[in-house]
Amino acid sequence: MAQLITEDDLDELELRVADGRGHVARADLLERWATDDAAFELAEGVRRAHLLLTAAEHFEMAGELDRALTAARRAAEASDAEPHEATGRLVAIQLALGERDAALRTADELRGSGSGQWWRHLHVAEAFELADELELAERWFAITLRLIERDPEHDVADRLIALSGRFRVRRDAGKPEDVLDAETSQLRELLGYEPIP
Repeated sequence: MAQLITEDDLDELELRVADGRGHVARADLLERWATDDAAFELAEGVRRAHLLLTAAEHFEMAGELDRALTAARRAAEASDAEPHEATGRLVAIQLALGERDAALRTADELRGSGSGQWWRHLHVAEAFELADELELAERWFAITLRLIERDPEHDVADRLIALSGRFRVRRDAGKPEDVLDAETSQLRELLGYEPIP
């Protein structure tokens, strides 16, 4: 009889302390949960795509980049995957592997998709920022900001997320402060946030 995997099981696994090879063991288990239908059944709310993306993240943290890329690609192709939910992780892993052209193509697929889900674009911006691709990160934070402005349900905190990312990468690139940077500082002060370190 297949073991039922619930959100509680996932939470418990994620709360365990993992370092070094612990990340690989965790990722292996997540992959088994996602793919071994004979041994595991997923409860309502537990998605294969999410399990595989989480596995990819753990492989990446362990430095197992090829395995991380495979898991992220499987997540993107999973039957329960949401459109473009794996894009940010794929871009991050491709950049970590030195596959910059592939990362650009992956990001451009999202940009050309017409998806208005600004948080998917934010994940790509953050991937470029973490890879120290500051010009690309600034561009993607700006794309994210435009999408947020078009979202009728957005709030000032959403806008500040994109503005803060844009502020960070512009500062790190040594660019002078502009109007949006000034707005970032004003909004952070207004909302009681600390200045960006």
